Amino acid sequence: MSSQIRIGRLLTLLAITNICLFGILPAAETLSDYRSHRTSGRSIIVTTSAGQRLRITPYGDYLIRVQAVRQGEEFNPDDRYEMVESHDWAGTLLLTEETSSLILRTAADDGVEIHLSKSPLRLTFFQRGGAIPLLQENDGISWDLDEVCADFVFNSEEHFTGLGHGYYGRSEKIDLQGELLRRNYGTSERDQAPLIVPFFLSSKGYGIFLNSTFLNTFDFGKDTLYQFSIEGDGRMDYFFILGPSFPRILDRYTQLTGRPRLPPRAVFGLALSDKANDENSSDPSDERWWKRKVAEQRSAGIPIDHLINDNRWRAGGGKRCESFFEWDTTRFPDPREYEQWVKSNGLIVTIDFNRCIAKASEGWKPSYNIPISDSIDYGDSAPDFTRADVRDWFWRLFWRKSLTPSLGYPGDALWIDEFDELGRAPLSMTLGNGRSWEEMKNYWFFLIAKSLVQEGWDKKVGPSRRPFVWVRGMTAGAQRYATLWSGDIKPTYDEMRGQVRGMQLAGLSGFPFWGHDAGGFYDWEKKQGPDDTLYCRWSMAFGSFTPFWKPHGMGISRWPLDRGVAAAEAAKEYGTLRYTLMPYTYTFAHEAAATGMPMARALVIAYQSNILAWKNDLEYMWGDELLVAPACSADTSVKLWLPPGGWYDFWTELPVAGNQDRICKISGDRMPLFAKAGAIIPMAPPALSTTYIRDDSLILRVYTGSDGHFVLYEDDGRTEYYRISHESRTTAISFIQSIFALDIEPSAGQFEGARTARKYCVEFHGMKRPLCLDLNDHPLALFPSREKAKEAGEGMVWDPERKILTVFTHSVPVDRDFLLRARFDCDE
Repeated sequence: MSSQIRIGRLLTLLAITNICLFGILPAAETLSDYRSHRTSGRSIIVTTSAGQRLRITPYGDYLIRVQAVRQGEEFNPDDRYEMVESHDWAGTLLLTEETSSLILRTAADDGVEIHLSKSPLRLTFFQRGGAIPLLQENDGISWDLDEVCADFVFNSEEHFTGLGHGYYGRSEKIDLQGELLRRNYGTSERDQAPLIVPFFLSSKGYGIFLNSTFLNTFDFGKDTLYQFSIEGDGRMDYFFILGPSFPRILDRYTQLTGRPRLPPRAVFGLALSDKANDENSSDPSDERWWKRKVAEQRSAGIPIDHLINDNRWRAGGGKRCESFFEWDTTRFPDPREYEQWVKSNGLIVTIDFNRCIAKASEGWKPSYNIPISDSIDYGDSAPDFTRADVRDWFWRLFWRKSLTPSLGYPGDALWIDEFDELGRAPLSMTLGNGRSWEEMKNYWFFLIAKSLVQEGWDKKVGPSRRPFVWVRGMTAGAQRYATLWSGDIKPTYDEMRGQVRGMQLAGLSGFPFWGHDAGGFYDWEKKQGPDDTLYCRWSMAFGSFTPFWKPHGMGISRWPLDRGVAAAEAAKEYGTLRYTLMPYTYTFAHEAAATGMPMARALVIAYQSNILAWKNDLEYMWGDELLVAPACSADTSVKLWLPPGGWYDFWTELPVAGNQDRICKISGDRMPLFAKAGAIIPMAPPALSTTYIRDDSLILRVYTGSDGHFVLYEDDGRTEYYRISHESRTTAISFIQSIFALDIEPSAGQFEGARTARKYCVEFHGMKRPLCLDLNDHPLALFPSREKAKEAGEGMVWDPERKILTVFTHSVPVDRDFLLRARFDCDE
């Protein structure tokens, strides 16, 4: 560790403890010279001349675990934390000893190569066959005062991203170069919604995951230092993850810490709550209120899937902290009948839990509380989740009061609120598992997610229904159970910009299903929610291109019909677009669960080596094919950068060249949206619920000008059988520009309720003129209108203004090849 950092932290410690220091700072202990090495299982353990030990362990061919301890210390056992899903990995290190170093290689030709110099003991990481180091230790691993640090050579050309996000999801940029950051649980009740993920990616082609829950600090080049450190009694324990591409790093990171749990398809619909109606006694948010609001919205052509209950469903008054976890039979006289209405209308329901109601809820015991809580708001209602019996009580409360199938009550998703407010608890507090709060606070959200999903939902509900749990804060590894939203954010454009970046950082950190209060929760100083312009631009436009679309907050209704004509029009436009894009969006949701690739993708994922991608972080890719640039100000235009390649303006259909800056005028509420040339975008007919989306027809938008490929993913949208027994279906679709051919291959796989045939509507965008097309070797007729083509059951229509050639087909069996191909020898 550098002397500047050591002195600064020591002075901070002295200021806190009011101790005076005389004399000279003691030197940090660093790994000294090599003395010996031995093999232990698949690990190599090196001992230094000072008795320190360094353990290097392969996890397959592309991940290397590095652990270091001082003389007299032991390595942490693998089961100390569960952030790493499993330590049962194959892997071999091939060792070559040279005079001044050890050379360690994994078995794959493109795997990891480590050069371990003997004097002093320092690590350098390469990709096998590469001559340029990816990561090279400078001062190496050292111990000083109450922390352990790993120090590396800083390169001013190297850029970093990931690392979760700070409180409220607020992020000034996704390029972390030059930043000194901490990703820890807060110190007060105002430090909401941290995403504690000590994992980052480097533009040089590797990632680092710090396998510790103790307080951490990451220095990415502030004062030209590159290091990370662990405070307290933590052991140095990190994983080097080789890419070199960002998609491979994310894939390997989520293979290590667990794949994100795929929510039910309905979660990707529009979610609205009753929060702004909490105190409206003249129109309480009871069963009748919900039924009326849904009917009004759908009558206006605005879809909705998800009803989020904020407090008012609960018995004992329905207020945030003056209620308990049970359905209120005054506002919901028959929860079973209400659930039947919910399901018959293609809806799902979230029920919430505020920490402050724990003590009033059934089965609570004062002994369940954390040991020291005097300094915490509602400190007598703070469950100690390190205890298995407390976690069992927590899950059983949900199970007994709403989730037991015999009750037939609502409960599709669980909202866990205000468990990020224990920051003033003393670090020295010993919890029920015998460990300190200093070690457990960064682990807290993992334990909550574990209790509700691994120990609860998965065992009791089983695979027939997918869980969706969202907590105000999350921890690395917990993505395999739950996700988070970013807390009580403000309705301002500054906040909106922070959320655009925070969403991207969450996706780069293993949490692709991140959510936020689209439009902002509340401005506590001005006592207001979002105005209509901000509502249209944020709650509706940007919100519809986020993983969990949830306009929510206080002060003014977030239901579009309560806000006037502009809001209703924006809700209808973006609601229709969101639902018609559902086959596309759900495909990338599954990819996120399968590989860790986010739905909302920072440009650096696809353009890792392009510095302009690192700078332009107020735009992002939605899946692979669409670029989104939210209007994050009240200006009438948006400046953006289009990456290299051909593009189309989604709204005007006009082709646009890439690798340039553009200034896009905002027309109404339409934010800039672009499709790649070569994009194949599967879409559905409009629907008012994901339940009602027709699966007997598919719309394919093909943006011509380049080759394209898309693999459509489908499953039942509700159960875990896609994951447990691989009940799903994929359909590969390819477009070849040179011969103007669209090939839909026979579908592979099966799931309950899957259609065996469907009609296609194929739209070729960017055409200069109509072409003669054959469908499976028979010619298609050209009709003067869409209506005429539909009447015929099959045919083509040319739109000269929009330059779109549309093909309609009969119902086609999905297990047969489908080929649309141009004939260039015909009379047009």
